[in-house]
Amino acid sequence: FFVISDPHYLSDELHDDKEAFQKFLSYGDKLVHYSGRLIDAVTAEITREKTDFILVTGDLTCNGEMESHKELAEKFKRIENSGTAVFVVPGNHDVLNPRARQFFENTIWETDYITKDMFADIYGDFGYNEALSRDKRGLSYLAAPSDDVWLLMLDTAIYKDNIKKNNPEVNGILEDSTIEWIKQCSELAKENNAEIIAVIHHSLLDHSELVNLDYTIQNSLEIVELFADCDIQIVFTGHIHLQDIKSTSIGDKTIHDI
Repeated sequence: FFVISDPHYLSDELHDDKEAFQKFLSYGDKLVHYSGRLIDAVTAEITREKTDFILVTGDLTCNGEMESHKELAEKFKRIENSGTAVFVVPGNHDVLNPRARQFFENTIWETDYITKDMFADIYGDFGYNEALSRDKRGLSYLAAPSDDVWLLMLDTAIYKDNIKKNNPEVNGILEDSTIEWIKQCSELAKENNAEIIAVIHHSLLDHSELVNLDYTIQNSLEIVELFADCDIQIVFTGHIHLQDIKSTSIGDKTIHDI
């Protein structure tokens, strides 16, 4: 399988590549003007390698624009049509983002964002419709791409107050109700002799000596202990825009954040 993170896809329908858009690009660290071509390159490689599935660990879109989500879902559909399953989780940019914008000439305009339910609908074919279990609180789900390897796709984004604050929350957390649901998923996997790989947007462990605030999940220590109890050893994350692997041990169990 392949893993990609933080594509920050922006529809070409939302900009004209002129003054307002170029100014927006100059303030950021994201290659949103290449995002479509990058996804197309990944699609070509997946098709060539005949990959079983691909994990997308959040921040699917630039700033949660509805048009970007819909276009990206069409690109994912082409990946699935080639024989590779796609599994997604949201990041902090994707849901209820009041910064969803379009850029034309020297003007920046608001554009439509999406809700939690809309996310699950747009990406229904990429994990949600075939989930073994869904967390009632958010957009987390349990999927089984094979009999003995299951995927715990976890929504760590905090977005319920974004619109009221007129600002998207950057940091992440797993709430108590989701933690209880994770324990249930672990028991179900053990009953079926399946191993779980976890996928979350925010870092589980610190990946930088300089920048970790709002990047590592708020209740990191609690989740590390939870994953150790649940025999989850491999976690794929995104968010911080670094390629890195960190590991930690709890007793005789080691957890790797990739």
